[in-house]
Amino acid sequence: MEQKILVKKDKPIIICDYREKRIIEILKNKKDVKILKMNLPIGDFIVENIGIERKSYDDFISSIIDKRIFEQVENLKEKFEKSILIIEGFSFNRIHENAFFGALAYFATKNISIIWTKNENETANFIYWLAKKVFEKKEEFPKIKISKKKKEIRELQEQIVASLPKVREILAKRLLKHFGSVENVFKASEYELKKVKGIGDKLAKEIRKIISAKYE
Repeated sequence: MEQKILVKKDKPIIICDYREKRIIEILKNKKDVKILKMNLPIGDFIVENIGIERKSYDDFISSIIDKRIFEQVENLKEKFEKSILIIEGFSFNRIHENAFFGALAYFATKNISIIWTKNENETANFIYWLAKKVFEKKEEFPKIKISKKKKEIRELQEQIVASLPKVREILAKRLLKHFGSVENVFKASEYELKKVKGIGDKLAKEIRKIISAKYE
């Protein structure tokens, strides 16, 4: 499922997290792009279908140490068709180079593009030119993927439990809500099953018979 933010496109559009004040200030001087400020839950900038995370070098190193960056880039990859990590500055201070290059190698395996800039001006300039180049090639803007993983897992769990004899969707939901997981439903005794509304002695026995029967 995709959610589209529709904006009249007579020029490239850059969506910026409202907290990126300095970059926004620089980009506003570019008259041939449109800047939109939003509270972005994932990433710092959006250009078309590209999610961008910006880190100063110090913040980048801190995020490697506390492992925050790995979750952030995974979120980018999940939500956007393309992902970019911008790192401002460079030094081996505060971290061993093995850990540093190990992190970069990890991002490479995840197809995360890494862009190095010297400062905020270069970062803003890169985002500006990215928006310009992408605008020349595409007209639809932007696509943000909304994950359905949780919903899909929930539906699969309900389908599995509903496949038991005389257990339909409503009863399957009751069982899952009561026991918390498919595994716990299948482990439940007849006595425990009967605690769920809609399950009597006969149905509890049938369920246990199917679950415990030897496959032949």
